Amino acid sequence: MTGSNDAERRLIDWRVETLRKINAFLARLFETRKENQPPAVLNLLNAMEYTVNCGGKRVRPLFALAAAGAVGDGEDRGLPGAAAVELVHSYSLIHDDLPALDDDDLRRGNPSCHKAFGEDVAILAGDALQALAFETISRPADDGPEARSRACLATGILARAAGPLCLVGGQAMDLAFEPERPGNSRPPRETPSFGDAESMAERKTGELMAASLGVGGALAGANASELDDFRKIGLLCGTAFQITDDLLNLRGDPRLMGKAAGTDEKRGKTTILSLAGAENAREKARELNREALGLAKRFDSDKLNFLIDSSVNRSF
Repeated sequence: MTGSNDAERRLIDWRVETLRKINAFLARLFETRKENQPPAVLNLLNAMEYTVNCGGKRVRPLFALAAAGAVGDGEDRGLPGAAAVELVHSYSLIHDDLPALDDDDLRRGNPSCHKAFGEDVAILAGDALQALAFETISRPADDGPEARSRACLATGILARAAGPLCLVGGQAMDLAFEPERPGNSRPPRETPSFGDAESMAERKTGELMAASLGVGGALAGANASELDDFRKIGLLCGTAFQITDDLLNLRGDPRLMGKAAGTDEKRGKTTILSLAGAENAREKARELNREALGLAKRFDSDKLNFLIDSSVNRSF
């Protein structure tokens, strides 16, 4: 029992230390860009940094560094990719919270970016975060041809995940399944199937989780077979993560989540949970988690297993 506790303690210590590295890397990105800028640009950078530092769990960058470590070329090689996926995730949160989309006033217990800085600046902050993500990931840790090749591969992985068939496409599906709201012009509401809800969750959440593993692995030299398994693990884990988010939205503690419970149900949101019911959704998340852990065995990484399990077994 003591050995098990020691192993868990080491993993928690790894997460704390890795978060410190990620946060330091992100802080440097903004610090170097704030020098000698006019007030309007400083305000934009502050809005960007505000959302990046607004209490996120950094799940995606942790996955990126765990993947980098799992293929044996060092976790730190994955840092540009880890930062980039967090920047893309942050941009998506700013835009999701806007009145035209999810219309959320709170994000992780704090005012949403458009509430803190205004809707105009929030839109620009989201745009700029996405551009900064690709600037960051495309710059390799060193200037050798192999590092440049790895950075190019990682950039392509992230670009696909952030694009119209994945993250943005999933958001478009979410809107299409939502009851009409005043001021929103869109085609008549579609009637979603369970398969549609699964596809939406995979696109909105699974693809960026898969990209997190993929960019970390690519920057550390993963081969094609390893990248394929990282993608499969990420899709499974990301969908399970989204189901868990939906369950927490229904029954979670608002003090831990930083936002009110039950908002999805009030808005008539389509989710795996809304179509399958709470118990079936919970079992689906557990099934996906087991499958992801099975695929992760090839990497023999306690850190990766720890993160996969934490995606489902959490309270916020």
